Amino acid sequence: MAHKQAVVGGVVTGASAEMIDYMRRDFLDTTGGKLTELDEVLTADGDLEALRYFAFETKGQARNFGMTLLGLVAARLEDYLNAIDRIADWSLPGIRAFLDALQNVVDGGIADDADPSLVVRGLPARPRVLVLVMDHNAATGIVEREMQACGYRTTVVTSPFEAFEIAVRTRPDLVIVSAVLEGLTGIDLATALATMPETRNTPVAVLTSFDDDDANLNLLPKSVPVIHNGDRFGDDLAKAMSHHFLL
Repeated sequence: MAHKQAVVGGVVTGASAEMIDYMRRDFLDTTGGKLTELDEVLTADGDLEALRYFAFETKGQARNFGMTLLGLVAARLEDYLNAIDRIADWSLPGIRAFLDALQNVVDGGIADDADPSLVVRGLPARPRVLVLVMDHNAATGIVEREMQACGYRTTVVTSPFEAFEIAVRTRPDLVIVSAVLEGLTGIDLATALATMPETRNTPVAVLTSFDDDDANLNLLPKSVPVIHNGDRFGDDLAKAMSHHFLL
């Protein structure tokens, strides 16, 4: 009768020590091969979903085999990839750094019982992501430059309906919405994002030329700060980020 096998607390039960060792080595060999393939095809506009699946799969299997460090690095890679919406020139070095770290663990260059905190400190930080919902114009460039100076990577979306999907899928660190949009007002979009269960923990702000006492702005939830175009922009942006504890 064949032995039943299960994974309990990172240990394969119902299998001999030799079988467990074989399965672990096979997993490491397979992971090493996948890392080589990914590194060879990793380019700007590459297959982000394939990388995300690899990180997710490696995280789970590493934990099943009790490979704590490998699972931790894979989990951090997964977080990093979930914070970007595409593979671009700016993100390639960070992704390669994760793949190199995983390869080092697989090859035994970093022992799996090494101090995780020391390894994690050497990994790229999760990028801070801003979704800017507005038409492409001069103001867009100003906001992008200001946010890049604060360490944000910016995705510009012109459709408020597309912004819903991106906010739910990518969990950005901040969404700045123009009060005037095509098809749905920025006030409605900001209100929805600030109150829907799926996105209510996502910081949202509204960018506008309306006066403070404009009736539209009075419809916003208290959790949504307002950033005014013009001379007040810098101060209002700092206040909005402070409001959301982003400074």
